[in-house]
Amino acid sequence: LTLADSGDSLLRRRLDQDDGADNSAAMQYNLPASASEWCSPPLLPPLPYEECKNRQIINSVPLYGGLTNSLKMVLLGAILSFEEGVCFFVDESQSELLHRGDKSESLDSFINRYFEPIGLSAKDPRVKRATKNNKIEVKDWTKVWENVEKRRMYGQTYNIESLGYPNIEGHHLKRVMLRRMWRPLPKWRHQTCNALAEHVKGDEFMTFSVRRGDKSTEENFSFATMQQYVDMADQVIPSHFNGKIPTIFVATDDCSVMQELRGLRPHWKFVSECDRQQAPGHDGFALADMKAWSQADTDAHYAKFFVELYAMASSRVFIGVWYTNVSWWAQFMRDADRSTYIMLDTAGTSEFALDWN
Repeated sequence: LTLADSGDSLLRRRLDQDDGADNSAAMQYNLPASASEWCSPPLLPPLPYEECKNRQIINSVPLYGGLTNSLKMVLLGAILSFEEGVCFFVDESQSELLHRGDKSESLDSFINRYFEPIGLSAKDPRVKRATKNNKIEVKDWTKVWENVEKRRMYGQTYNIESLGYPNIEGHHLKRVMLRRMWRPLPKWRHQTCNALAEHVKGDEFMTFSVRRGDKSTEENFSFATMQQYVDMADQVIPSHFNGKIPTIFVATDDCSVMQELRGLRPHWKFVSECDRQQAPGHDGFALADMKAWSQADTDAHYAKFFVELYAMASSRVFIGVWYTNVSWWAQFMRDADRSTYIMLDTAGTSEFALDWN
């Protein structure tokens, strides 16, 4: 297979498969067929990070912000690097995901703890040589997000010659590249899929993504109400679940919402990692709080978060909010069907659009 065959066209075939597709992974974990992709070893090959046409420059992509914000910028930085034909590495040196007040609890690498390597190692001789020779170009968020063309928005097309992707549409490009770049280690994938199966027990389900925490204090967003979530669920259950109320997986950093949701719909089945464990960040995630975490706290938090991400990716219907990068990442983990990906409007977000992502 050429890289184009193993990437763009192969993923299109996979995403276009119907419910009769190979669901051996779903059967292994007692999950619906929609979970097969993320609960199987990666279908697509990893990106060829060593193959760089331009060997004079190395791109540096900073790891900045919370996990999905960081991953979003790394994904866009990786796309830009392959478009330019330049090797890149992820600079984790200033990331709040790694550093702790107690130095013994800091991580050597956040990425390598949970995922297959992304980009060249920061210790690679080529990176060290480029650093010494002042040949490092930083591709931070101003280069890949503020620049609308580099954001890879819906409807735009791009030529990524180094990967054999001619005239590939922006959102499809991100879906392909995400799967080739973001590859959770088998240990975490297995643990995640087992945990999700315990919640949904093989049934098709819906996911609510409820983000609170520092989104109010740091960014002044107004939170969606739990009434908005259940009202939207009422609207889509007839069309997507034949009128049968599904299990609803609640992915949230604020576990207090579980009581409110169950009070609003006492006869619905809400499930959540909140019922299994009280990991750090369960009462509202704030990035600054990570400084006080231990490595065990970090693992517990991300074990919970990975289950939530897989639920968002695998559910028949996703209901979330505009004001978090968690929704952005889940959008591109899912297939392209917009009728099953629903965003709730809140004050200040009513003019947002999926095309902008």
